[in-house]
Parts: sequence; structure tokens; C-alpha cells
Amino acid sequence: MKKIIMTNFNCDNCGDCVKACMEKNKVGRIAIMEKDGKYIPIVCQHCASAPCKEVCPVSAIEHKDGYVYLNEDVCIGCGLCALACPFGAILMEDKAYKCILCNGDEPACVKACSKRCLELVDVNELIFAKRDKSLDLFSKMSLPTQKSDNSLISKITIDAKVKP
Repeated sequence: MKKIIMTNFNCDNCGDCVKACMEKNKVGRIAIMEKDGKYIPIVCQHCASAPCKEVCPVSAIEHKDGYVYLNEDVCIGCGLCALACPFGAILMEDKAYKCILCNGDEPACVKACSKRCLELVDVNELIFAKRDKSLDLFSKMSLPTQKSDNSLISKITIDAKVKP
């Protein structure tokens, strides 16, 4: 599953991502919000549980190939999906609009970001990379061992034990 994530806090609210999205999709599907002096892009996270899908009275929202897809032709514009979205990533005009990851092309917002704040990532690749890093770290651990207990828990907590 791929998602657009923010990879740094260099966003200066230039609006290039929003403009590029609007040019490609005729309507903006990304928003930039300011919080504590930092600009943060808000974009659909394609939730596995998708609260927006659960509340849609006309079934305009569905899962397709691991993504949350909104069929704008079916949408009646009631706004329940926007209210249910935990990220505030569904925008309302006459009907609902949300990120569609540019239908498989490189997302326009990612391409347009000059500060490289946005990136399209494969979530599973990130998880596997994190696992590999953890495995490397654990394999290099050289903690003192006890003859009676050579378990990983013992190695991690050996210094925490109270000595008589």
C-alpha cells in the first residue's frame, strides 16, 4: 500500500502542491494547515478501516486495490464522509473530494514540492526497512550474559537488576 507522507518540516506554505493537484484533478485534494508555526499537508491516508466509507449512505466510497476510492459520480455531497475522516482529508464543495493518488501516476503534489516535503512511500517497504535496521542492531548487541539465563529479556534487563 502506498501513501503520501510528509518527510520533513520544511514546508513554507508555497502552495505548489495544492496548485499542481488542482491542475491535474480540477479540484484540490490536498490542504496545507498551519500549527505552531509549522505547515502540515493534509492528505488522505487510505485507511484500512476507512470511517468515511462506513458512513457513506450511497456507497460512493470503496476499497480498490488497497486504496480508498471515492466515486464522485455517485457522491450526493452530504458531507458525512468529511465529518468521519479522522485526518480532515476530505474536502467538500458541491460534493466530496479526496486524494486519489493521481490514479497510479506520480502524484502531482509530490512532483511539485520544491522542498521535498512530500513523498509517495510504500508502507510495507518502510516496515521491512525498519525491521532490517532492528535486526542489525539486535545482532550487534554484546551484552553480558548470565550462565543460568541467556534469554534476550535477561540481556536487556541485566543492568536493571538490584544487586544484594
